[in-house]
Amino acid sequence: MFRNTISAAFLSLLVLGSTTHGFAPSRSTSRSISTNTQLDMGFGDAFKGAFSNDDSIGAVKSAGLSGGPKFNESVSMNGKKVPGVVQGQKLTLVGSKARVKIPVNCNQGDCGTCFVKMNGRKVKACQTKVPNGKCNIQTL
Repeated sequence: MFRNTISAAFLSLLVLGSTTHGFAPSRSTSRSISTNTQLDMGFGDAFKGAFSNDDSIGAVKSAGLSGGPKFNESVSMNGKKVPGVVQGQKLTLVGSKARVKIPVNCNQGDCGTCFVKMNGRKVKACQTKVPNGKCNIQTL
């Protein structure tokens, strides 16, 4: 008897839930589709100004380095000349360009595995940059 009462109550909820009240989908087939493509949305012309071009900026300038990068053509590693080295590059990048393996662990200069000799001085390759002028690098 109790089970029949619960089943009847559940069945009545299902029947009442199938009407257009609550979250049940409507069964009408006619839909109104809006084709308005303006950016008005109740804010007036605020969006028109936000998405318009700013002509007061002036002519577009060339992006990138002005004058280009400064190359150092007098760089050699283990006696081999390395072409196309940019002044200010780290020595580890010069080593990879010359296909010379320089062991690097930390890239911060703490471990000391990347020591090389540059112009006779012992330096850390992960921290030292290519200077202007002659640069002779020897791996250890």
